[in-house]
Amino acid sequence: MITANFKIRFDFLVDSARLSITLEADVQEHHSETYFVVSNFHLPGKTDSTVLPPIYIRKENGRWVHTDSGKETDLSTAAGHAIDKQGA
Repeated sequence: MITANFKIRFDFLVDSARLSITLEADVQEHHSETYFVVSNFHLPGKTDSTVLPPIYIRKENGRWVHTDSGKETDLSTAAGHAIDKQGA
C-alpha cells in the first residue's frame, strides 16, 4: 500500500575529494512493510533527466539500508536523512 508521495533535496558526496552535488528525487512511502522507493534522481531544475536508478530503502536500527541487501550506502544514508527531514 502506497500512502505518501513527496520530494526530497539533498547533497550527495560523489568522491573522496569532498565533491558533492545537489540532487532532488521523488519518494513513495509504502506502509505494508514500511520502506521507501526513491526515484527520479535529478539535478535541481532538470526534471527531464534522471541520473540514477530508483532505490528501495528502509530505516533499520537507526541506519538507512537498501531493502534487498540490508546494507547502508552513501546514497541510502543521504536520501534517508532527507526523508527524516520531511518527518516521514
